[in-house]
Amino acid sequence: MNLKYAFAFVAFLFLTACSKNENDLIAVKDQKIQAGVAITFDDNYVDEWYDAAKVLEKYNWKATFFVSQFNTLSSKELNKLKILKHRGNEIGGHGWIHVKAAPFEKNNGKASYLETEIFPMINSMNQKSFEIHSFAYPYGSRDALTDTILLNEFNIIRGTTYGNEPPHLQRCYFDNQSRVLFGLGIDNNYAQYSIPYFLSLLEYAKANNKVVVFYAHKPVLKSKSKYETEYKTLIAICKYIQDNDMKFYTVSDLYLKERNKK
Repeated sequence: MNLKYAFAFVAFLFLTACSKNENDLIAVKDQKIQAGVAITFDDNYVDEWYDAAKVLEKYNWKATFFVSQFNTLSSKELNKLKILKHRGNEIGGHGWIHVKAAPFEKNNGKASYLETEIFPMINSMNQKSFEIHSFAYPYGSRDALTDTILLNEFNIIRGTTYGNEPPHLQRCYFDNQSRVLFGLGIDNNYAQYSIPYFLSLLEYAKANNKVVVFYAHKPVLKSKSKYETEYKTLIAICKYIQDNDMKFYTVSDLYLKERNKK
């Protein structure tokens, strides 16, 4: 082959490859996340979670269950967690002894925080075949330093947010950029409790391709004390997702979305 034509052919191949890579990058950049919800639960109400899951299974739902004080669970509760996991739900961490991360770390240091609250939890859960990749802050207590510490141990972490601001001002959406999420509490005792308000957040998410992050504690038929979420709230959320062709996410699903967009 003539040297001139050989150089031209190589240049053609190079430009073709560059164009393909550029188009691939544009395609990834332009990908939009399917609107939906990430429902999360905190603490260790395993029996109540399991019962609620049976009620909500007709909506093809899934959720993330952040477990605290894992060493206190009975064998029956562990079996129920395994069933929940097998059905597509995620099991995450919520602390070994459920301490407020920010003040504990400030008063005792990084090493003590990890050795007291995080490593025993990870090791104990791993021994029972629960490999965890996500964490939710007890009491929502966090700061930039604890975020940095925990993102070295987990793929994605969840804090909390409050209030009933207009949907476009709320912080409870996954933004497809951060590994730190902020969930809005849907327990009956929270000031922002309102099923119509929760549905308005989902409506905004649907219109703007966002994912709403909610958190709850103990699912009950009728709330009588703090940190309880009534079935009717969960049913309303799940029904809205199903009726509007939206998607249920676990917290780690959102980490994969964030990672794959890069």
